[in-house]
Amino acid sequence: MPLNMNLGDNLNPSPTSEDWIIEVSGLVNQFGANRVHDGLDFKLARGRVCALVGGSGTGKTVLLHTLIMLRQANAGSLKLFGIETNDASEQTRQSLRERIGVLFQGGALFTSLTVLENVLLPIKEHGQFDPHWLKDLGMSKILLAGLPADSAHKYPMELSGGMVKRAALARALALDPELLVLDEPTSGLDPIGAAAFDDLIRTLSNTLGLTVLQATHDLDSIWRGVDEVAFLGRKKMLAVGTAMALAQREEPELQAYFRGARSQAFWLAAKADPVPIHSRDRPSASNLRTS
Repeated sequence: MPLNMNLGDNLNPSPTSEDWIIEVSGLVNQFGANRVHDGLDFKLARGRVCALVGGSGTGKTVLLHTLIMLRQANAGSLKLFGIETNDASEQTRQSLRERIGVLFQGGALFTSLTVLENVLLPIKEHGQFDPHWLKDLGMSKILLAGLPADSAHKYPMELSGGMVKRAALARALALDPELLVLDEPTSGLDPIGAAAFDDLIRTLSNTLGLTVLQATHDLDSIWRGVDEVAFLGRKKMLAVGTAMALAQREEPELQAYFRGARSQAFWLAAKADPVPIHSRDRPSASNLRTS
């Protein structure tokens, strides 16, 4: 089995350029003499929910920043929505950024602005909407993220950790993105809040057709909440597949991560019941609230 196996290839044997939201080839990210990624290859198919995982120092956040064009890779090809970004004009790159919603680690909300004002920022900057509709549009994103209407006029410091995550998600959804990129979206949340957030992401993906890439350490998300897992190791994308498939690989990094002490319970549970939770009938996550 090749190191860079991609689950999308198995699901669609003859993908066209429109099937791939992200196509990375030979990517190099380097800081001084420290090469973080060296010849990294990765593809993410449209409509998939993918967890980006790996040990500390493997460059998950660096890769995310490269994929959303916050930094320029030192070498290699990056295609987004079938468009090569290296050769693209700044205008084209900006139009591509507007097709991507981003939830930064910790939320990164502007603390001096209300939730509604935070959500409206990208709409005012990049959208072309009648000012009379702005408030209603912003409120629709807040409700879509599972927040109560009365949270719109609260400031981030008045919100719980779970509500901050959802407010940041509402802002990420402001421009109706095709790709949603999340950096540690459930970090700091209790297990119930994290599960509710996973449910919400799955519901949004299913109902809006979103493609989702999330860097995470949440084992429940990794084992039960996503379609596939992309594992960073040896400065490359070591493997892509379900958590169960990666747990059965022979690479020591994969064995330690997916069958080590912390993952043991998830691995045994998945062996006993391999049907992913997200494929079963579940309550609508958009109706779940995080207090």
